Amino acid sequence: MTSEPGASLNIHDTFLGDRLAAGDGARRAIVTDSGVTSYAALHERAGRFAGVLADEGVRPGDRVIVALDDGVDYVAALFGILRIGGVVVMVNPHLSAAQLVYFLDHTTPAAAVVSTGAASAFEEASSAASHAPALLRAGATDLEARLSAVSEPPGVHRTRPDDPAIFLFSGGTTGRPKAVVQTHRSFANTTELYGKGVLGMRPDDLTISVPKLYFGYATGS
Repeated sequence: MTSEPGASLNIHDTFLGDRLAAGDGARRAIVTDSGVTSYAALHERAGRFAGVLADEGVRPGDRVIVALDDGVDYVAALFGILRIGGVVVMVNPHLSAAQLVYFLDHTTPAAAVVSTGAASAFEEASSAASHAPALLRAGATDLEARLSAVSEPPGVHRTRPDDPAIFLFSGGTTGRPKAVVQTHRSFANTTELYGKGVLGMRPDDLTISVPKLYFGYATGS
């Protein structure tokens, strides 16, 4: 994928916003055990996450941890972070507090969207780390109230093609996990060259990944 000098590219639009602009809002975006979520519904939920994160002071370029179990809110939080120009840091939600300290100090996130089950570990890690993010507990009553109160989501930030989009951590087999920076251009290229070009994926196709979403392969598919 080539871009004109000064051109913007935010994969929030590439994978979500542009679907609505093309009139595909009613099409299925995600299929889970709880049912089908359309592009329009996902876009709306992502906008609410973007609004709450902006209220927390997250700014373009800030890292935001996502430590959630697979589901609609994982994807909505991810696109909400991207919408405001933030950088998604995907973390295993089942890590111990001792392990999480490293991720907090290494990425210095402005906020972390965590599952209810991971909240206590993140609280403990935040007290021990040199950097403590704002914690947003997915599914908690207070966060749901804040999400519902978002009346006008922030606009999509004009990130550049080579701006960071997502930090993918290595498995740590040769030491501590290392953050591999993936740009907006990288994910767009993967879709065009591999998804469409090699796999021949089309709008009605479904993909299923056995790995959890915090693995790069699962997210990329």
